[in-house]
Amino acid sequence: MAFFTIKMIMKKINCLLILFVCSVSLFAQAQKIEYVPKFLNTNHPEIGYWFISPKLINDEKKALANIDSIAATCNYTLLFLTSREGANFYDFKLLHPFFKKLVAEGHKQGLKVGLQLWGNYKDRSVEGSQQMIIENEVQLDESGSASFTAKAKYIRFPDRLLKSDLFKVYAFKRTGEGFYDPATLKDITDKCETVLPDKTTVQVKIKAGEPVKGLTACIMTRQYCSQSSMWDDVEINGFTEAMKIYSDAHFDGFALDEYGNKFVERPFDSGSNGAFRGRWYSIAMADAYKKETGHSLEKLLFDARYAPEGKTEQRIKAINEYMWFMRRGANRVEKAVYNKSREIFGNNIFNGIHNTYHNGLISDEIWANGIGWWIAPRAYGQTDEKTPLPTQMGVAMAHPMNAMYNQYYDAELEPVLVKAFADLRYGVRTHYHALNDKRPKRFDLEDPDAITGINKIENCARLLNKFNPSLPGIKLLVVFGMEALSNWYPNNADRGYFDINDKLKIEEKAVEIWKAGYLNALVPSDLIMNKTLTIGADGKPVMNGHKFDAVLYLNPQYAQEPEIKFLEDYVSKGGKLMIEGNADHDFKGNPIVNRFKAIYDKATVTGYSIEKLAELGLQKNLLPDGCKNEDGSYTFTDRPSLISGAIASFSVSFGGDVYTGQYKGLSVIKANKQSGLIKLAATGCQELTKNGKVMLRFPEPVDVFIERKDKKMHMIIADSRHTIKPLINKL
Repeated sequence: MAFFTIKMIMKKINCLLILFVCSVSLFAQAQKIEYVPKFLNTNHPEIGYWFISPKLINDEKKALANIDSIAATCNYTLLFLTSREGANFYDFKLLHPFFKKLVAEGHKQGLKVGLQLWGNYKDRSVEGSQQMIIENEVQLDESGSASFTAKAKYIRFPDRLLKSDLFKVYAFKRTGEGFYDPATLKDITDKCETVLPDKTTVQVKIKAGEPVKGLTACIMTRQYCSQSSMWDDVEINGFTEAMKIYSDAHFDGFALDEYGNKFVERPFDSGSNGAFRGRWYSIAMADAYKKETGHSLEKLLFDARYAPEGKTEQRIKAINEYMWFMRRGANRVEKAVYNKSREIFGNNIFNGIHNTYHNGLISDEIWANGIGWWIAPRAYGQTDEKTPLPTQMGVAMAHPMNAMYNQYYDAELEPVLVKAFADLRYGVRTHYHALNDKRPKRFDLEDPDAITGINKIENCARLLNKFNPSLPGIKLLVVFGMEALSNWYPNNADRGYFDINDKLKIEEKAVEIWKAGYLNALVPSDLIMNKTLTIGADGKPVMNGHKFDAVLYLNPQYAQEPEIKFLEDYVSKGGKLMIEGNADHDFKGNPIVNRFKAIYDKATVTGYSIEKLAELGLQKNLLPDGCKNEDGSYTFTDRPSLISGAIASFSVSFGGDVYTGQYKGLSVIKANKQSGLIKLAATGCQELTKNGKVMLRFPEPVDVFIERKDKKMHMIIADSRHTIKPLINKL
């Protein structure tokens, strides 16, 4: 009997072994394992900036060899050519054959090549140039006469000043600082004589007679800069001509870099004239303003400096209207060039790059490009240098693609490596700056250390691109009033160096919130005006398909009607709102205290408070090394493991199932309760467990991509020898 029992047990064991072997065999058949030497890039390009100098242009053989070496040693898949050291990309006769050969060689090596062009900053044409208006006051004597010598100022680059002359002169009875008696206002420009001894000097003699005796004269002079007006088509036509001539070179990308008015003097520039108080003007801008509004831009410039006695609302309105209109100039060119590039090169062209200039809301940015970072016509949001992450997230989400680019450089390599890797966690890829950079306090991206360090990061980026997650799952939208930033009046204490309200600390608050654990996207009220930001049927704010659970609205002062209606609609639908800052007048200078009181009364929280963000129903990102994405996936990064080779680990729960993983550098994972693991990408992957049980283990760290397709697991392993096989594979 005992023998019979043992025999039966042995039969059962054998059957179980057979079933186990069969199940393993069937599993192996159901799971596809593919080997590649290394992961190639997909979905989003890896971008490098390449300085093209006259020396490189004159040595075609070296240039072609250079592109071969870049392809052989670097991970870039798209190179943007940019002129440096005096190279002129508008010298078509010289550059056309050079570019054709360079692009052809790049394509031969598997590299895409883009063209970047600078604006026409050497246009010597006075008539269509960008002009800067400045004002000075003088007292008219008993005969209505006065003399004044105005000197050019606020121009950052003296060589780009073409000429100075008289613009307008108004006489009025001054009743206080910035106020006048409207009954006395007269345009006396035709009563003035001028002498222009040099390009920086305007000598004015006013002979207006007794009718204006004892009045104050506002003398407005203009300074012509060596750049074509953004409101004319000279710049657009210049870019278009270049694109057409180079069209048969088959460029894969076209870019403007920091396009805008780059002439405003900064505090630390040599010879600084103090706080900036100029305004932009051009004949084409005046014509466009007249056509759109029916009013005079010249008179608007005066109204933005002076108000009739007791009529502060008129100056409020004038400043708002001027700043709103002026800010649109750069985007007018950007949009036209974007459309032309796609018409000439095709819709698959990569449009770039960043239009951020000095990367700060309270810098000269508003005068350079209108702070149009969020509305620049691009598929990818793009910024540069040390643009804060909340700003980057807002720029990213204001554009269609599920990734964004930040161009970055530094005097040393290490800060570039640190930021480029850290940014990957939040979906930010780096546009590296620059190959062939031979300047002091810079480094060449072809330096051996740069190649090694960047290739490690870009290998991680390739796995991230392969997985292709959405942007981070951000639930808090921070909206700031662009009008409040643009207009300090009438509170002189708020008037900043660049003639805007620089006391609001907008980006500082967004960064403080981020550091407190609340990921957020920072956007301007402009996105309400252009209908990028709306309120969905469920009452939640929506921007390019990104939905938010709560809004922090900063500084609604001088809000335009669509912005006020946005807030009214949001709170009426029960939206979670924290609102900071008073609003006593709207964009047109109308009183709106009562209207905003109704908004404040319905807001979840009034006043900015980190502690009260939880009242908006928000949760902190508690992952010290990871970020949850909108699509439910998670991205983890660990720089020490990337550098030292030590193993890092992550732990995350999907529907109560806890997944842990061991990796080096970067890991992205998506799973759910019903299907289990859906997708995994990791550099240096060693092990993956679910609820404490090993699902996958390799004998050594390996780059791997795993995806469930048609109910089957597809695994790709980077191993040119095909020798690294899973020790345990229970996927």
